[in-house]
Amino acid sequence: MGTTLSGIMRDKDLYMRLFAYLKPYKKRFIIGLLATVPAASLNGALAFLIGPFIDKLLNSHQYSILFLVPIAILSASLLQGICDYISTYYTTYVGTSISQDIRLQLYKHLSRMDQRYINQSSPGDLLTRYYSDPSRLQQAIVNHLQTFILESFSAAFLAAVLFYRSWQFALVALIIISFIFIPIRIISQKLRKLDNQTQEIMGSIYDVFNESVYASKVITIFKLKKYQLKRFEKGLDDYFGVSMRLTRADAILKPVMQMITAVGVSLIILFGSFQVQKGLMTPGEMTSFLVALVLLYKPIKNVGTIIGKIQRIFAPAERVFEKLDIEPSIQEVPDAPRVTDFQHLKFENVSFAYTPEKPVLKQINFEIKAGETIALVGESGGGKSTLVDLIPRFMDPQEGRITLNGLDLKGLSLDSVWDLFSIVTQETMLFDGSIRENIRLGKLDATDDEIERALQAANLKEFVDSLPNGLETSVGTRGVMLSGGQKQRIAIARAFLKNAPVVILDEATSALDNESEAAVQEAISNIMADKTVIVIAHRLSTIRFADRILVISDGSIAESGTHQELLEKEGIYSRLYHLQFRHDVEQLQGLKNTVVID
Repeated sequence: MGTTLSGIMRDKDLYMRLFAYLKPYKKRFIIGLLATVPAASLNGALAFLIGPFIDKLLNSHQYSILFLVPIAILSASLLQGICDYISTYYTTYVGTSISQDIRLQLYKHLSRMDQRYINQSSPGDLLTRYYSDPSRLQQAIVNHLQTFILESFSAAFLAAVLFYRSWQFALVALIIISFIFIPIRIISQKLRKLDNQTQEIMGSIYDVFNESVYASKVITIFKLKKYQLKRFEKGLDDYFGVSMRLTRADAILKPVMQMITAVGVSLIILFGSFQVQKGLMTPGEMTSFLVALVLLYKPIKNVGTIIGKIQRIFAPAERVFEKLDIEPSIQEVPDAPRVTDFQHLKFENVSFAYTPEKPVLKQINFEIKAGETIALVGESGGGKSTLVDLIPRFMDPQEGRITLNGLDLKGLSLDSVWDLFSIVTQETMLFDGSIRENIRLGKLDATDDEIERALQAANLKEFVDSLPNGLETSVGTRGVMLSGGQKQRIAIARAFLKNAPVVILDEATSALDNESEAAVQEAISNIMADKTVIVIAHRLSTIRFADRILVISDGSIAESGTHQELLEKEGIYSRLYHLQFRHDVEQLQGLKNTVVID
């Protein structure tokens, strides 16, 4: 009983939250609602009028009234067509608008979430929750709302006719028909659970599909096509299995409802016949009652079916609100002061963990002053990228604090903090569009002269001039039309255009060949001029001139100093440097025996 009550309360909360989105479109909704009334009343009018019509034919033989039937049918059809058009238009307008509002709210919510949330969410799950679920809500609202309103009014008018003709029979009939809602309630709960399962499986299928598109080279070279195909087939098989269980649960409603209704109609016909024989009802009244009862079956059945489908609406609605109810961990305090320049940034006993049992950073303490170049080095997985993500407040630490110009980073305006930073990452993110559009993202109102200077600074001028379409050349999805070095230089041009006082370079040259690295390194040198620079270095040769090098090991700062100081310590940095230097020498020797194909 407690579970059922809590379920009803949960459904009520969902109704209230969904109806809150209706308020801006209340007038249009009411127009659509009122337009259903004439159409819904036609069946009731037919059932009501057929009684005296039959009695007049049987008793008075007034056959002339038959000529009124075609006129009535044409008039009713015209009225119904006009009302259906108005109802459909306004209901669809309201349903689509609500869906758009929810989708926009979800997107805004996602844009406020921190990097930890993004890192821990699969792309497939984000796609189903933030795009597919609102689409399914839209279809449900548009397709079912109008039908639900129309059939509810129709059922109400027909029920009124039943009670007018014989309230005793009407009461018996409605009590029997009300049993329809028992299987609806039971099966609807199952439908909701199964619908949730289908969306979770669909998220997994999206993940496999995305991997197959964006990791196609890896899949090909490691002969993983059959492996990926099996994963995709398994996802489809799981989806098919749950879909068929959903179909079985949904399909059983119709025969159950038909059987209950058939029992009710049969009993009424049986007892109604006795009433006519005894003269307690005229044939016309009995016919009117039966017509109303038979016509009532369709709206009752449709309302019952739609209630079942509405339960399926609750599945995506629950998933949507589940996401909206997650509070972003990065919050801006009210009236947060803006910061306009970078003087110094300080980590004070900072610790961070994605999960409580596995800390990534432990008791980090260091300071960055304006104009310094700070390099972070260490083995993969040591926490370098996580540490850098804390600096522009992509995430917040669980312990300790970070101060900017002596003020707690958490107490400052987020926009003003982000204005201070530019970033160039190892995995360059380009957007589908032209080279010009991607560079201009650094400063949306940039002039052509500013873009030209950014091209020069990023060593892109010669490359862009060689292209037939120049700056208007499309880079393709994620920059697929360009080489790694070209993508990096576009990202550098974007960062140069922003001209932020602090530049973060997250292993920006680690995935490039020597020639591309040289071009990118020169471009990086251009944007580093007169800037505070934070470098995550993979190749230690690129950070020898850093003001300070922090060696991150197992989430802690193991060593700190200049390149020469750390070499003299003969510790972790010295070992890493000599290992890499030896590797570079061996690589150069190997090139002497390599056949180069031009």
